[in-house]
Amino acid sequence: MIMSGRRKGQESAAKIISAARKLFATKGYANASLDDIAALAGFTKGAVYHFFGSKEELLMSLLRDIEDRSIGRTSRELADMQGTAMDKLLRFKTLQAEWAGRNANDLAILVRMSIESANRKSAVREQVLHIYARMEQVLTGIVEEGKASGEFRADLPVHDVVTWMISVHDGNMLLWHRSGRDKDVGRRLTLASMQAARMAVCIGPMDMLGEHGEPVAAVEGAGGEASSE
Repeated sequence: MIMSGRRKGQESAAKIISAARKLFATKGYANASLDDIAALAGFTKGAVYHFFGSKEELLMSLLRDIEDRSIGRTSRELADMQGTAMDKLLRFKTLQAEWAGRNANDLAILVRMSIESANRKSAVREQVLHIYARMEQVLTGIVEEGKASGEFRADLPVHDVVTWMISVHDGNMLLWHRSGRDKDVGRRLTLASMQAARMAVCIGPMDMLGEHGEPVAAVEGAGGEASSE
């Protein structure tokens, strides 16, 4: 009987989390009320408070779930993976794409909360930053491993390379959502992300910029045109 009651409680909490996940993804945290969440889950507002105490506590529980499904799963698999640093880097990209494809609402919540929590100190902002810190830690370990083994360039600025990779990661998330979560766009973005990762460790982000921060291709193109006149 005790186990049955505990299981029922877990199932109820899971329904509330599922409803919150959908509403926070589509309406944003600020615009999704506990009344909305309770109605979608099939419970009273009081039941939501019983399981989570507050709207912020509900969001925090959801963000911890997102962390485990995304960078948590990725880091666990990479820790057990054999192979080169490039193998691990490309696997990182694949695992993140798989997470996004299976959990599109996770992606929307992470993007929304990165924006909504940006200008105020809160547990939510700390959790978002924690997720990205774990992502940075995994990528930094891979790049440093590649440098140490001689697989990647020895002079790569690790922090700059990792920042570039994360910016591509987040840019792809926005592009995919802007496409209406189009599967073909998602596949192309995954391939582009892998190509960007190869470029980052073989060329280096700073090598792609000219003396004043302009793209090297633009500088070379301008020079070529000038020499042909």
